[in-house]
Parts: sequence; C-alpha cells; structure tokens
Amino acid sequence: METRRRTWFDDRGLVVEGSALRRIAFYAGAMHYWRVDPARWPRCLRAIHDLGLTLVETYVPWRIHEPRPGATAWSRERDLARFLEAAHAAGLAVVLRPGPNVNAELTGFGIPDHVAGDPACQARTASGTPVWLPSPPRAWPVPSYASAAFRARVHAWYAAAAEVVAPYLAPGGPVVAIGVDNEAQMFHRLGAYDHDYHPEAIAAWREASGLDGEPPRAWLPDDAARCISWVRFKDQYVAHALGAFARSLDEVGLGRVARFHNLPPGHHGLYDLRGIQRAIGGPVGIDAYTRRTELRELRRRATAAVGNAAPIPIAFEVGVGFAAWRPPLDAGDDPHRERDQLLSLLAAGIRGFNLVMAVERDRYYGAAIDRGGAVEPHAAWIATLTSALAALDWPALRRPAAVAVVDTRADARFGLATSALDPMTPVVGEMLGLGPGGAAELGSDPAAVTQRRWHAALARALDLARVPYAIVDESATEDELAGYRAVIVPTLDRIDRGLAHTLRALAEHKRAIVVIGPGTPSHDELGQPLGDALPRRVGRLKAGSLDDLPGLADDLAALAGEPSDAWQIERPDEVHAYAHAAPGGPVRVVFVASDLARPATAVLLVDADTRALRDPFNHERIAAGDGRASIALEARGIRMLIVDR
Repeated sequence: METRRRTWFDDRGLVVEGSALRRIAFYAGAMHYWRVDPARWPRCLRAIHDLGLTLVETYVPWRIHEPRPGATAWSRERDLARFLEAAHAAGLAVVLRPGPNVNAELTGFGIPDHVAGDPACQARTASGTPVWLPSPPRAWPVPSYASAAFRARVHAWYAAAAEVVAPYLAPGGPVVAIGVDNEAQMFHRLGAYDHDYHPEAIAAWREASGLDGEPPRAWLPDDAARCISWVRFKDQYVAHALGAFARSLDEVGLGRVARFHNLPPGHHGLYDLRGIQRAIGGPVGIDAYTRRTELRELRRRATAAVGNAAPIPIAFEVGVGFAAWRPPLDAGDDPHRERDQLLSLLAAGIRGFNLVMAVERDRYYGAAIDRGGAVEPHAAWIATLTSALAALDWPALRRPAAVAVVDTRADARFGLATSALDPMTPVVGEMLGLGPGGAAELGSDPAAVTQRRWHAALARALDLARVPYAIVDESATEDELAGYRAVIVPTLDRIDRGLAHTLRALAEHKRAIVVIGPGTPSHDELGQPLGDALPRRVGRLKAGSLDDLPGLADDLAALAGEPSDAWQIERPDEVHAYAHAAPGGPVRVVFVASDLARPATAVLLVDADTRALRDPFNHERIAAGDGRASIALEARGIRMLIVDR
C-alpha cells in the first residue's frame, strides 16, 4: 500500500506533492462530462478556467458507468479518462465524486437498479419493509449503509473506477481530491424510528450502545435512554459507513489523495459534521441553495461550518441555477441573489467553494456556462469575484472570534425522539417553519424547543452586541475551547457528560470564561443523573434574557473584552459587518450584510488608516471620513468592500 501523500487539505486549500509543493485555492465549478458532448468539453473547460476557477468538479456516477452487473462503460460521453486529459489541457485540476450516492437528479441518486433492487442491500423501516425515496423521476428503495452486501458492491465499484482514475492522480495527473459519498443524511429520511432496521444496522447499534434486544420503534417514555441511544446511533451509523467507504478508496488504489464530504442544506444541528470528519480523514463542508430571505440563516450555518470544519471550511455545493423539478429560488427579478449567496458564505469565513452548476446539463436550469462554452450574462460576476479573491489572497484571511457558542445535542435528541412528526423526516419540520424547534415543536419534550430558542437568541444577541463569535460542536476539546476568551453553553436540565467534564476542566484551569444557563443540568444526554460533573464557578445566563435581546446583548458584550470600534456598524442594528485580515495584519476586506426587508444606508466605523472602500462589482469607491463610511444596501443585501489604505 502507498505511504506517500499525493495531495491533502490544509487551512488554505489543497496542497499537491512534488519537487516543490503546489497550492491550489478551492474555487471549483461543476461540469458533468457524461451530460455534455465530448466535442464541447475543451470549450466548456476553458470557460471554467477563464472564470478564474481553479478546479473542475464532477460526479462519477455508478449508474451511468455500470448499468448492468460487471458491465462497465467508459467510452464516448462516458470516457472519463479523455475528460481528465481535457481538464488538464485546460489548466484545471480535477475533483471527483464517485458516490455511491451522487443524486445529480439521476434516477436512484446514481445507484444502479441492480444494486438498489437487491434485498440484502436495502435499508429497512421499523416494520421491516424497504425504505422508498420518492425522488423524481420515480421512487426507489434506498440502500442500507450498514449492509455488508452493499459495502462490498461499493468496494467493487470503486475498484472499477480506480482502474480508470489511478493513472491520473496528482502529482503527475490532474485529480487532486475525491469526495466520499454525497449529502449522507440517511437519504434525507431522518425520522427517529423511520429506518435503518437492517439486521446489520441493529447489530451495529447493539455494539455501539452496549444494549441487548431490539432497538425502539416508537417513543418509549419508560425507556427514554434506549430511545436516545438509537437516535444518537444514527450519527454514528453515517460516520462509520463513510469511514468504510474511505478505507475502500485506500484499498483500491485511490488513497493518499485529499478527501472530503459535503452535508446538505438544513439546520446545522441535523448532522454530526465532526464525527464524519474524523471518520474520513478530511474536511466536511456544507451545501447552499438559498433564497434571499434565508441569507441570515445561511450565514449562521456557515458560521457553524467554520467553527467545526478542519482543516478548512468549504461550501462544496453553492447553487448557480437549480434542479429542473424544483421551484426557482427567486422570481427571476433578483440578478444578484446567487452572488450574494456566495458572499454570505465568504462573510462567515468559508474559504473555498464549488459552483453547481458551472456548465449546463439536463435536469437543471440556470448554469453559469452554456453547453457551447459561452458564459451566461447572469454569471458575469464570477470572474470579478475570483479576481478579487486572488488579489486578496483570500484563503489566508481570517475573522477572529473571541466568543464560542457551543451547539449542544442532548435536548435536540430528545426532541427528535419524541416528535409526533416521526417517522416523517425532521427536515420537513424545518421547511414548514413550525417554529424555532423544528420537528420538536410537535414533540412532547419542551426543553428541545426552548434550547433551540436559546441558541438562536444567543446568536442574535451577539450580532446585536457586535461581538464576532464561533459556533462549535459539543465534542470540541478543552484545548480548542481554550482558544476563545469566553465559552457560552445554553443549558437547561440536560448536558452531554463529556461536555460537562470539558467545561469543568476549562473553568478549573481558568483557561476561558465559562457561561451556562439558564438551567443547571442535573442529567446527562441519556437522561441519567449527571452527578458532580459540572464546574462549580461559572457565569450564568438569566432566564428572562430569552425575551430581552437588548439586555442579553448588553450582558454578552462584556465577554469579548475591549474590542476596537473599528469595523463595527454604528447604525442600523440589523446590519452587520464581517471584517477579514491576515493574522497580525490590517483588515483587507469587509462584508456588510443587511437583514432589513428594505433598502438602507449603514454607517460603518473604519480604522484610521482607511482612505476608502472599493466595491469590485460596481466599481464604486466609498470615501472614509472621520473614521466612518456610509454604505448603501439593497433589501437583505450584502456587499464585499476592499479596503484601500
């Protein structure tokens, strides 16, 4: 087995081994080679390159290349080797995503019928039936990621793909990164008792939980710990499966190449980013297909990704256009929505991205480049952005945060376990806007709703106080949390036992200010008595602060110490500034984002050396006088402003 790394991720992007290390910023565009006439590949790839993108990303769909068992097809429009050569000739590095799940609006999400139709491979519902996913153009049975039969099929598929891909791996070839599966969220069916009751999944749950007997198939108030262990196991199930897929990539000759995974749109509490990251040995990022009215929530999702993804936060799918059978994300009268979606991600600290789709294809509308290689007028902003990012050396810039808000899971799991929406996926609860608790709004555990309200209130209050903050998972280590001046943990009666021990060590060693509340937990994540695990001397959130955001903001402002007034919004309250600088250097760029539903002019405080702010898109130069600059903003708009000194 190989021991030398070929490529890897660091905190600035991709690194390629060679006589001299080569760095590649992760600015990608998606092109599905099998959906484009091969004669047009060179023109389309050159157009991607000319937009300033450094990478072309493509799925390698199992269904397309192995339509029948053992009969693989790699010719004509499926000639992946020829596509890789064309990408290399166009000056692009390549990111491949061989599934097994690719979605891509393909039937069966790209999984062949001969695999999905095998009962040994199929996930099982609580009643033992196959799990059907009603995804156009027709419903299909989803696989069990715990099934040894399915994993063996995946291994064989990876081996077939490796025969084509291995000669093109960097450093000698263009392939620099490989995605491990795609949006692994149990095929978006996250109901606590929906699936996977495949025999091998049940065996894995028993091993992970240490429990005997059967997993629960409905909420059992008298055996809550068993139910919560099952909900917690779902995260372990996904991470364990992706770890197995990653090992298969190693074994078939696609090892020692940078790897990653992408999580679907949705609340950051619906997945365990860090668990997957540990399993695959590479960064886990997010996907974004966002309406303008949801850009504030997107910035919060991105903040959570930045606080947890390692070594670099990347948005592995950023929508340019949309799937053909889904309604448009705007009414066609918002030419800047797609640009502002990406600016919102960058403002929060995302340092790499993949535009989906860069090149037009079937079952999709609104791509940046048509099939003839011409850039569409609505995508002209892309070249402007990549040029500005290159001039700034964007991957080297950071937005420091003095405060960390810990994303806790104990109450959220009880919310999922008790939801009357089950077995319907909680994703539906989020989409329907049931309330701050999502699917837990229809549950019997009020703490799950209250805890979500507290987390949202803390984020809003910190925004109001102009305090930059990070959102970090409860599995963060003591050393990591010690990097912040203050750590805030919204708690009621439950807390993860490991987190409680981490907070105790953090407080006792005086490495950070620890604030909990409004409740003092007395039970752990399974609802069992906690004992003496919490720190004795901590700050407390006031119960009444939940409905007093200005008061909460005043309380939290002191946690950040004495920040400079520069790069803060003086007015109005619902406009926010995100300033980015190289470590130890001056601010190079600031993003100004409005959450107001009307146009507004914001007053931004700047440092004494700033002469003007420059908008790379409309070329406006905004003079700074008396330490202030006036920024005109569209309704829910965002601007990227480069600092001139």
